[in-house]
Amino acid sequence: MSPKHTIYCLGEVLLALDADAPLAHAESFRPRLGGDAAVLAQACAAQGGRASLLAQLGEDPFGQRAASTLAAAGVDTAHMRFSRTLPTALLFEAGGEALSYRGRTAGLQFAPEQLEPGLFQPGDALLFASSGLCDSPLRYTHLAALTAARDAGALTCFAPCLEPALWPQPEGEAAPREVTRQLLPRADIALLTTEELEFLFGTAEMRVALFPLLRGHTQLVLLARAEGIHAFTRTNHAFWPGLSLPAPRLAAKALCCLLQKNSTPEKLPRLTTRQLQTIL
Repeated sequence: MSPKHTIYCLGEVLLALDADAPLAHAESFRPRLGGDAAVLAQACAAQGGRASLLAQLGEDPFGQRAASTLAAAGVDTAHMRFSRTLPTALLFEAGGEALSYRGRTAGLQFAPEQLEPGLFQPGDALLFASSGLCDSPLRYTHLAALTAARDAGALTCFAPCLEPALWPQPEGEAAPREVTRQLLPRADIALLTTEELEFLFGTAEMRVALFPLLRGHTQLVLLARAEGIHAFTRTNHAFWPGLSLPAPRLAAKALCCLLQKNSTPEKLPRLTTRQLQTIL
């Protein structure tokens, strides 16, 4: 991919702490970098892409640790923000049990006015997931970034990577379902799994779900299923039987390939089946 093409990964970065015992009885934890933006940015850098992170961390040891880990993985951290008054978010996990401390943390308070004007350029891409779309300033930063990226002619890609447990909403599953469905038509590229199709649309049947997916600005849908990965435009279809990739790696691989081919939002509807077959 040309060095002039940047994939901006927007969202949340947090420090995850894993335990082998239930959280109530755990005596030791293993730290790792977490948060959808961090995972997506690392995946893009691992694919050889120029990945830049748009996120906010606390100006604390956890935030410094996260920033240095990302930089060591080849992620550009020059556009990250650091808060002196808000801490870096924490997530404790053990055996499927999760406990997050995110409410008043730096990541979710990353506000639209903190985005740099003129950041996106033609040939760039904006990549984001869903956990930062809960009711917070970060949700509105996503909306502002989508508008700015579209105005600049950059590609936009939404890979929800849904984790309803990270949504601090009293409505339960209603909020992530509603907000995710609202955002999907605003992205040029949507990437979903079978489980996410069922959660969002009440069906795992591709042909039924494609109707609400391929509308608005969305011109390309990637579906990761048990039998392989499908790519759909409004007129063409490609299929990779037996291929299985985690959602962040799938998004990174597809975006890196599309940017290498100088794809733009206007070119996506014209992708032939043969051209679609080359993106993975």
